[in-house]
Amino acid sequence: MISIGQFSKICAVSVKTLRHYDKIGLLKPAVVDEWTGYRYYDESQFKVMLSISRLKRYGFSLSEIKSFLDSDDKGALLSMLHLRMGEIITEVRHKEMLIKELSDIIRSFERTGEIMNYQSNYEVTVAESDKIFILSTRQRMAVEEFGKYYGRLFEKTAKEKIKPNGIVCAVYHDKEWNEKDSDIEVGIGIEDESKANGYIGGCLCATTVHKGSYANLPEAYASVLKWINDNGYEIASPPYEIYRNSGMDGIPVEDWRTDIFFPVLKK
Repeated sequence: MISIGQFSKICAVSVKTLRHYDKIGLLKPAVVDEWTGYRYYDESQFKVMLSISRLKRYGFSLSEIKSFLDSDDKGALLSMLHLRMGEIITEVRHKEMLIKELSDIIRSFERTGEIMNYQSNYEVTVAESDKIFILSTRQRMAVEEFGKYYGRLFEKTAKEKIKPNGIVCAVYHDKEWNEKDSDIEVGIGIEDESKANGYIGGCLCATTVHKGSYANLPEAYASVLKWINDNGYEIASPPYEIYRNSGMDGIPVEDWRTDIFFPVLKK
């Protein structure tokens, strides 16, 4: 048997953490001395502890890791790993996008002396938008969780043999923006209307096209809102975005295209 201190050193995890894992049922000691309360582990638990550390490194929560360890459903576990890999790829692409944006700003600053140049040449139009039936999920989420929820929707379409039509969208229901916690509905367009649980569009919208980094989307939103105020319209319902091209298509960030829609009414 291996004492908790030795186990801690070998696995590079603190005794405090091991006690917490015991408390939540994630990794219980093989033996607890009934007189002293000392915890002891056996060699077979090295593999479990190393798996916990690895899954933590990949960004899984302790509750998700516990589900991993308790489950015999290899298919579900594999899906979770694929989803997490997709999220990490999205995070990496976002960092790459920031690096490119900073490089552009540095070059522009060196050339013009202006620290920030903003895109202001958005063309805003108003028209009836297409009604698109979607399979969606709505909840409070952080922006970085988009990939996870899209993954679950595509999983559902595959499992239930629902055919997507290529549309990927998001509806922003909150009145205020909070990157870490907003009321957001993410959805994918589907061909069979009877399988949909909602729709977007089918109404009068002020719309524009944004090309490039999502980090610069506020510039597009500002242009649309200014146009709405200047032309005697008011916002009728939450805005939505359709991602025509994105990093998931394997194209450079400057070719990403996002269509922005604000449902409106004439004042």
